[in-house]
Amino acid sequence: MRIFTKIIQTIFILLGIATLGLLALFWIKPEIIVKVSHFIETNLLKTGITSLSVILVGIIWLVYWTDYVIRTKSISLDNPHGKVRISLKAIEEFISTKLTSQMPNIKSMQVKSTIGSHGLETLIQMKITGGYNIPEFTSQVQELIKNYLEDVVGVERVSHIEIFVTSISPTSEHTTDIEEKHEETTTHH
Repeated sequence: MRIFTKIIQTIFILLGIATLGLLALFWIKPEIIVKVSHFIETNLLKTGITSLSVILVGIIWLVYWTDYVIRTKSISLDNPHGKVRISLKAIEEFISTKLTSQMPNIKSMQVKSTIGSHGLETLIQMKITGGYNIPEFTSQVQELIKNYLEDVVGVERVSHIEIFVTSISPTSEHTTDIEEKHEETTTHH
């Protein structure tokens, strides 16, 4: 993200300097406006594609920058000796590390946290192994995360914890049972 931002900033700084130079040149020699207008008319397609590309790159950069600013927000806690700030990224990594180490049913997960009007909002996308009650399991995960955030991290207001299960794979025991049944049926035929 930093390299992309530096490249885009450099491009837009150079474009800004070139635009200011062109405007200064128009002010000094107004007859150049006619030449530039003629150049744009004769190379309309190239000028349009270049302008559209610059605008699209600017929009993409703006979206990435906005996402970066939002995700680098932090939660502030007041302690007797001063304020403590915890970044949302640190909270996301903490949740991910704690859950994957404590719950072997979670194959992988992504955590995204934002600060809403009602408190900390957390979205968890996870890939899990099956063979158990998924609503009960996800309820346990939500309760565990809420406890972590309130007791360990010190978050006072946890708004909601949303879980999105993206993949359910069979357990290894379940997979071997299916393979054994398949082998039995193929040997009998």
